Amino acid sequence: MKNLIFSRKKVFAGSLLPYWIVVGISKVAFMQKYNFDGDLCEMSAGGIPISRITVEELDKIGIRINSRQIKEISVADAVNNLFVSTMDGCLSNEIYVDDCQKTNEGRITINTKGG
Repeated sequence: MKNLIFSRKKVFAGSLLPYWIVVGISKVAFMQKYNFDGDLCEMSAGGIPISRITVEELDKIGIRINSRQIKEISVADAVNNLFVSTMDGCLSNEIYVDDCQKTNEGRITINTKGG
């Protein structure tokens, strides 16, 4: 087992919105399963994200993390990568677990730029 420690920085924009850490499925497979076209969701005319996945579905497949929260997660040795999703379905880059363990001692910080 690999132990990872996630922390989510406090940022005013988006601080009330949870994120989900998705482990055990590659980002490409996730995007194919939910028929996502790209990392970002569409925006309404008012600049509001149009959700492309439900919170209930994210709760089934991911680990919820809120602003200023720290989560310690154990993942199987076979897990090589993970990614983060917003509640609307905007996706982060993939994080390679082995690289993170070598360079950051298993610590991963999630921050938000611009919301």
